[in-house]
Amino acid sequence: MEKILFVTDAVCMSKSCLDFACYLGNLTHSRLTGVFLENQAMELRSVEDIREKGVIAPVPGARIEQQKELYRDENIKRFQRHCESSGVNCSIHQHTGIPVKAVLKESRYADLLVVDASTSFSWRPESAPSAFVKEILEQSECPVIIAPENFDGIDEIIFTYNGSPAAMYAIKQFTYLLPQLFGHKATVLSVTPKGQPVKGDTEKLEEWLHMHYPDSSLLVLEDDNVQARLLEHLFMKEKVMIVMGAFGRNQLSNLFVPNPMKPVVKLVSQPVFVAHH
Repeated sequence: MEKILFVTDAVCMSKSCLDFACYLGNLTHSRLTGVFLENQAMELRSVEDIREKGVIAPVPGARIEQQKELYRDENIKRFQRHCESSGVNCSIHQHTGIPVKAVLKESRYADLLVVDASTSFSWRPESAPSAFVKEILEQSECPVIIAPENFDGIDEIIFTYNGSPAAMYAIKQFTYLLPQLFGHKATVLSVTPKGQPVKGDTEKLEEWLHMHYPDSSLLVLEDDNVQARLLEHLFMKEKVMIVMGAFGRNQLSNLFVPNPMKPVVKLVSQPVFVAHH
């Protein structure tokens, strides 16, 4: 991996997301490209909302366009200083217009995208993941990692698995992009209704897994409420990276139940890696 996108609202930059992006940059020796998004072409947020979110105190009498430029410039400076102090090479891309379109175009030419689940350009309050982040998850042309609010390292990788091509694709994409984590404990987690076997060839899966992760295992949980059991297991975990397959693509098999990523991203505080064909 060589190019990681750090996607942020130019007005309001998440330090915790940047910390996590720098961790990945250091881990993989990749360049971190800060994608600073401004939706001036169709700004729906109120002046008060923008000033409340701004990274520095508003300048009295400044027009909102000027104020947003000041926020953007300050965030870019902080991004560059943080990358420099973290020992991460960085570059800056600025976009004014429609944020989703800009990010999707950037994703075509990147290895990985990192974003905070609450990133929003909406005029009304949103829960995480925001509508903007949902669109990125559904349409990104590179894998996406939802950054955690607090990151304290990774002790275990949890690959969620249901035997589908989408699930295996995500497992392989994660492994190929982050081979530096091969020494970590890796668990393939499959939740099935009671009495139903795991789909797919688990023998070949375990053979492949052991070639990449010496400390690996397959964990099968049975429960008729698949989604609840999945969440219950993930809630008990700390210092894990969760890897999941397709998000919202009708032509791809859903991982456990329709749109399983939505409650996971909304409720789980660990980093979540999402990849789809």
